[in-house]
Amino acid sequence: MAIYSGKPVTLPRPVSEIYAKVSDLGQYKEMVEALPEEHREKLAGVEFRGDCVKMDAPGVGELMFKIIERVTDEKVVLNAEGCPIPLKLILNLASSAENSTTLTPRVDIQIPAMLKPFIGNKIQQAADKFGEVFTSLFA
Repeated sequence: MAIYSGKPVTLPRPVSEIYAKVSDLGQYKEMVEALPEEHREKLAGVEFRGDCVKMDAPGVGELMFKIIERVTDEKVVLNAEGCPIPLKLILNLASSAENSTTLTPRVDIQIPAMLKPFIGNKIQQAADKFGEVFTSLFA
């Protein structure tokens, strides 16, 4: 299994509030529509539906992630549905101050070693993109 950790992002909200937001994806559609245009542009290709999020991943194509595990105030695990390669997105949360949370996205994927040089960079870009998505939502 290959692990790609995205860049940690600091969000200006308590960990309990961030957990409540990332563990319930159904509320994001309206939130995204209410964002200023410059923030919505960063979310192009991302669509929220109930416990799922659909997105266009660079070099990979369209992915649908469904929440499969929740650990209160610590992490949310999403599994890629319909993906030919086992793939999970883990959102790790940590309180970095009283009203601040560090979110670190991580992609766990089972890819053959010989393919890592060809697609590893694209998967790292996707992991980093998750951090940007949440920064845009909670700016």
